[in-house]
Amino acid sequence: MQPTNKEIAEAFSTGHFKMAYDYLAEDMEWNIVAETTLKGKQAVIDFCNKTAAYFATQITLFTVTNIIDDHDCIAIDGTAKFISKDNKTTHIASCDVYRFKEGKLQQLTSYCIRTNKNENE
Repeated sequence: MQPTNKEIAEAFSTGHFKMAYDYLAEDMEWNIVAETTLKGKQAVIDFCNKTAAYFATQITLFTVTNIIDDHDCIAIDGTAKFISKDNKTTHIASCDVYRFKEGKLQQLTSYCIRTNKNENE
């Protein structure tokens, strides 16, 4: 049974990228505002794999604050806390807006803002 669009979006926003890979459209576009735009399923998967490897090097804690679910459009507001091996902590606030079409993730816009300096710098 295919997960709901909300389940796919929530998994992706909390770093569980692999769960979403089968539901990415071939021509998917991911705009990470003020950083980069990824075009195509494979470019998104490559970026996710690189990001997941980075997450694995530290403690990564995600908190979902709000989810707005309009079936084919999902918005997820949340925060992330990253604690490095040398105990430096970074906080990020984020909002991801997902657009699905025919059961596939077609477009994603991510807003990520660092909300503090590393606490232990």
